[in-house]
Amino acid sequence: MSTAPEPATDAAGYPPRTPGRELPRKGDPADEALFLRRIVAMCGQLSAMASQDTNLAMVVRFLSEGVEAQVALLDRTLEVLAYAGIDDPATVLGKLREHAGGSGPHTVLAAAARNRRPLTVPVLTDDEASVIVAPVSVGEDVAGYLLAVGGREHGSTEDMRLLVTEHAAMVCGVMLGRDVVVAAAAGRARQELFEGLLHARDREDGEVDRWARHLGYDPTRAYYVLAVALARADSGAGIAGVEPLVSRLAPSAIVASRPGEVVAIVPADDRNGDGLAEIRTLAKSCVDAIGRRIGAAAVGVGSPCRTAADIARSYAEASRALAATLRMGDSGGVTAFAELGIHRLLLRVPDVADLRAFADEVIGSLTREQQATGVEYLDTLSVYFNEGSSPRRTAERLHVHPNTVSYRIRRVEEITGLSFNVHRDRLMAEVAVEILTGLGSR
Repeated sequence: MSTAPEPATDAAGYPPRTPGRELPRKGDPADEALFLRRIVAMCGQLSAMASQDTNLAMVVRFLSEGVEAQVALLDRTLEVLAYAGIDDPATVLGKLREHAGGSGPHTVLAAAARNRRPLTVPVLTDDEASVIVAPVSVGEDVAGYLLAVGGREHGSTEDMRLLVTEHAAMVCGVMLGRDVVVAAAAGRARQELFEGLLHARDREDGEVDRWARHLGYDPTRAYYVLAVALARADSGAGIAGVEPLVSRLAPSAIVASRPGEVVAIVPADDRNGDGLAEIRTLAKSCVDAIGRRIGAAAVGVGSPCRTAADIARSYAEASRALAATLRMGDSGGVTAFAELGIHRLLLRVPDVADLRAFADEVIGSLTREQQATGVEYLDTLSVYFNEGSSPRRTAERLHVHPNTVSYRIRRVEEITGLSFNVHRDRLMAEVAVEILTGLGSR
């Protein structure tokens, strides 16, 4: 008994392309076997791509050519990752939007993601192109969608396009997952190098220089370390949004997130000694941008780094400056370590209540007198100390007569029992004023 010869196929197992060839009729064993072989061949090649040095664009192009469809690969935000068979990927999205009707494309995509299965969007007429939506899964997450638009006149059935598109989506998921793993490993390595720079104090073995260069550090430039934190202690979730804002405002900086803060190692032109002013301007821009998008923030700035080994010291200084800013309740403030003065020592007192108690012991009577009379004794005393005990300069700052300043200073000595001619009394008064000024408790 003779059997009919099998139809010829190409090297990939595809059926020959015959002009005007009709689509296989359901129930025709020869045609069904032929298309089954074609599906198996295509899925086999797609699987091979997953283990080779292949990119997403090659998978999308292979799918487009194999099932004669317009194909677009989208990420979860509907940004186009790759497309083939069309000049504009918006064509595919337009078809999906058209066929989705009142439910909208997002409803269709959500259904595919929820079921983790591809689906075909119903078409209105037999000669209209169908739209297949296949979710691209990476682990437990849906990382994107593979869309294929093919008409009924093409040389593949809808079932075939559905099966092959599903397999292609699986391969895309494998590739995206591989990229995620590589990116995560690279991110962990970068974070470890960054942490090493921040804590490698007193190391001169060249290892720190190699870490810094790997992160993009230029040894010919001066750098400042900035520590950025949100003012609210319960805003930990918002800190994740700080890093991209800082990176955008300081594109040449080395930036990373740490628990409760974002640290930036920022280059600056410090040849004329004005690098700190440049950095302060940048820090204020960061505070303003974070305040608009997330919430009140503060920045501490360390001293300049001349070598990579200086980064750890500058970071420690920036952290102390940041702590001072937050402790003083100066949300939206920028504090440089070089400007902390006596607060470098005050920061080492663990309990703020102890500082308040000392200030109250020294000049508490003055604050109560000020509340009772309305005379600005504390402001006068603070400016007086800052102006080198000059009544004239103090008067100019306060816009009062020098005699008024002299009178207020005598009253301060009478009220507090201190004598500013005695070094110990003057020192205690200056420290007490700094505490009250810093803690905002005038």
